[in-house]
Amino acid sequence: MSSVRIAAAALVACSACKDHAPKATTVVLGQVLDRTGSIATPSWTDSIRLAVGTANQALKQSGHGELRFELADANSGNAPAMARDGALQVVRKGGAKAVITDSSQDDIAIVSLAYDGDPAHELSVPVVCMACTTPAIDDPVATDPDPVKQAALRNSEGWNFRTTMSDAYQSRVLAHLLTSGPAKGDANGDGHLKLAIYASDDPYGRGFSQTLANDVRQLAPGASVEQLFHDVKAVPAEYHWAADVGRLTDRRNETTGKVDGLPDAVVVISFPKFEINFTRAWLDSGTGVRLVHTHNFRATRVLEVLAAAVEGQEGTSQAVLGEGASARTFTEDLKALTGQAPAFRDAAAYDAAMTLMLATIHAARRNHLADAGQVTGAMVRDSMRAVNDPSGEPVDAGVAGFARAVQLIHEGRAVNYQGASGPCDFDAHGDVVAQLARFHVHSGQFVDAEKYDCSRDRECPPLRQLGSK
Repeated sequence: MSSVRIAAAALVACSACKDHAPKATTVVLGQVLDRTGSIATPSWTDSIRLAVGTANQALKQSGHGELRFELADANSGNAPAMARDGALQVVRKGGAKAVITDSSQDDIAIVSLAYDGDPAHELSVPVVCMACTTPAIDDPVATDPDPVKQAALRNSEGWNFRTTMSDAYQSRVLAHLLTSGPAKGDANGDGHLKLAIYASDDPYGRGFSQTLANDVRQLAPGASVEQLFHDVKAVPAEYHWAADVGRLTDRRNETTGKVDGLPDAVVVISFPKFEINFTRAWLDSGTGVRLVHTHNFRATRVLEVLAAAVEGQEGTSQAVLGEGASARTFTEDLKALTGQAPAFRDAAAYDAAMTLMLATIHAARRNHLADAGQVTGAMVRDSMRAVNDPSGEPVDAGVAGFARAVQLIHEGRAVNYQGASGPCDFDAHGDVVAQLARFHVHSGQFVDAEKYDCSRDRECPPLRQLGSK
C-alpha cells in the first residue's frame, strides 16, 4: 500500500504576523502519480509543485496569506489497485480535498470508488487526470460489462475532470495523415491500404486503437486494419518484442486471420518503457514499413535511452504547450525551478493543480466560508467550471495571474483561467479541448512539424490553415 507523505510547497511564514490576523488555513491537494511504473515522469510532480508554490506566493501578494496549499503524495505505479489505494490514503489520511492522477487505467480505478457502493471507499472529492486520454472516459453513453466501471466512465456524478485531450481528436488527425496524399495511404503500392496498430492491453490502448481503426475505415472504405495488443504487465527486458514486430510486418492479419498483404504503416499506442523496447526491436528488424508513434513516445526517457537511434522517427501527440502568455510564463517559471524546459504533459499537470486551487478559492467564496479549510470536495467540484467562465476576465498562469484571479474571485467577479496547456475550458462532461502536434525527432529533440487546433474546429485543422482564414 502506498505511503503518504505531505510535501509542503515553499511558503515563508510572515514574521510580522499580528495576533488579530486571520487564522491560518491549509488546504491539501492529493497527487497520485506514477513514480516507479511504466509512465513515471518526475517533471510532472515538479510542475504541480511549481503550481502550488505559485499559488501560495500569489495569495500572500494579494493579501490572503492566511490560506496556503500543500500536497499529499502517493505512488500510483500506473497500476489501478495501487492508484486506488493511494487515492484513499491521500484523502482519508492526508485530508486532500481533490486528487490529481495520471493514466487512464489509474483514473478509472480511482473514479470507480464513487460507484462501487462501499461507504468505506467514498472519496467525495474531484479527480483531475492530467495524462488520461482514452475516449471512453467522461463519455455519457460509455458501455462496459462491469457496471461499476461503466458508471465511472459515464461520470454521472461529475467527479472526474481531465486537463489533457481525449484521443478521439488525435485519432482523427492521425487517420487523416495515414490516408492522405496521392496514394491515399497505399505506401507499398499494392493497391490496398492496410494499417497495423500495436497497443497496450488496457483501457487507453484499446480505446485509442478502436477509435483509430474506426476513423481509418471511415476515411478509407475498404481499408483493412490489424490490431495487436501486448500485456501491460509484461517485463520489458523479458518480453518477445521481436516476435510481435514480425507479426505486425508480415502478410497475415492478426485480427481477421486472413492474408491481406503487407501493412502500409504501423501505429504504436503504448507506454514509454514498452515503446523503448518495441522500437529497439523494430529498428533491429530492418523492416521498411513506416512506423508512426503516438504521444507516450514523446517522453524524455525515450530520447535518453534510444538517443541517435530514433533520429527521424515521427508521431502525433497533444501539444506540449498552448499558445500565449500562460505558456511563456510557465516555461520561464519551470526553468527557474528545475533548470529544464517543459516536457510532455508538464503543462497539463500544472493546470490540473491551478484549476483545483482556483476552484477551491471560488468554492469558499461562493459558499460564504470564513475558513477555506471548511470547503468540501463537492464544493470544489461544483466550482471547477466557474474558473473558466467565458464571460470572465482572462487571467494567466504565474504569480501575477493567480493573484489577479484571487482578487476577482473575492470581488465576486468572473474569471477565465488561461492554461499553460491550452484554454482549460471544462465541458459538460469534464473534458478539455486544445491543440495537437505532428512531431519528429531531430538532433536529439522532439520537434513539432505542425500543430492542429481542435478548440476552434473539432476536425482539428492545421493552425496555418486557421491563420489564413
